Amino acid sequence: MYIARSENTNATWIIILINIIVFLLVRLNPKLVLDFATIPILTITFTQPYRILTSMFIHYDILHLFFNMFALFIFGPDIEKVLGKPRYLALYFISGFMAAVIHAYYIFLFFPVRNLLMTPAIGASGAIYGVMAAYGVLFPTRRLIAFIGFPIMAPAIIVIIVLALIQTLYAFVAPYSQVAYAAHVGGFITGLVMTFIFRQGLRRYTLYHYF
Repeated sequence: MYIARSENTNATWIIILINIIVFLLVRLNPKLVLDFATIPILTITFTQPYRILTSMFIHYDILHLFFNMFALFIFGPDIEKVLGKPRYLALYFISGFMAAVIHAYYIFLFFPVRNLLMTPAIGASGAIYGVMAAYGVLFPTRRLIAFIGFPIMAPAIIVIIVLALIQTLYAFVAPYSQVAYAAHVGGFITGLVMTFIFRQGLRRYTLYHYF
């Protein structure tokens, strides 16, 4: 058990709230997707870099929003408490940033088709996969339930690794899918690396024996 660095999980709730507000704005004005989504060719040329940040808050479909925010609700609070707000926010946003970059270069290197290079990408999934990776590292033995065609219950580290491997497989066999699998993998790897770095400075509860 780790000593909490943050007494509350306000950062997680604020991120969820902003995502919900942006979703409602997008429903009112769908053009916002094209104006603020990340586009691989623009990411590669570092044109309009603000899109990498803004795209993390855009969800066009209600199910996409629900599943992303539900995952953040499950994994985010514990990670925020353990890492503290500055490190948690760094983990979240750097994972999301790298997810967009890796998605762009994955397409550019392996599937350099104009249609894919110009396709907008949106959603918080890359950032959330970074948080999931942190959860697997910091709470590996906690039991989780996941649905991968069928429900499974297993320690967090197993569930999260299985999900990451599935995303990696789909990234190569389904490059034309509407789901940016490479972004998920990029966010996961980034979160994994950052958590191993952060973990060195975390403090655990020490059990004392009195005689």
